[in-house]
Amino acid sequence: MPEDKTQRRAVVDPLLLVLKSRRVLIALSALIVGLLTLAVPELAFVRTEVLVLLMTLALALIGGYTIEDAAAVARQSNPAPLPETQIRELVDAIIDALTQEDVTP
Repeated sequence: MPEDKTQRRAVVDPLLLVLKSRRVLIALSALIVGLLTLAVPELAFVRTEVLVLLMTLALALIGGYTIEDAAAVARQSNPAPLPETQIRELVDAIIDALTQEDVTP
């Protein structure tokens, strides 16, 4: 009985797209390394630290890729960048707001 190739492609194509995602690859890599860390008995005394570092690195990379993708979408939707003076004013306003002392009575 011949398989319908369109039905098979409807399942395989989304899986291939997911596996090509940088975020998914990082998450899978972190999972594999984490499981290997749990499986190696010699790493028992540093297991917690290694897992925390691994998860922190994975989340930082995933967050960085997310910001990069969001910036690319923003550039495509609004290709005109802000003038440099506006950027400096925004940065100065943020720094002033963060460094302001709370003077509540």
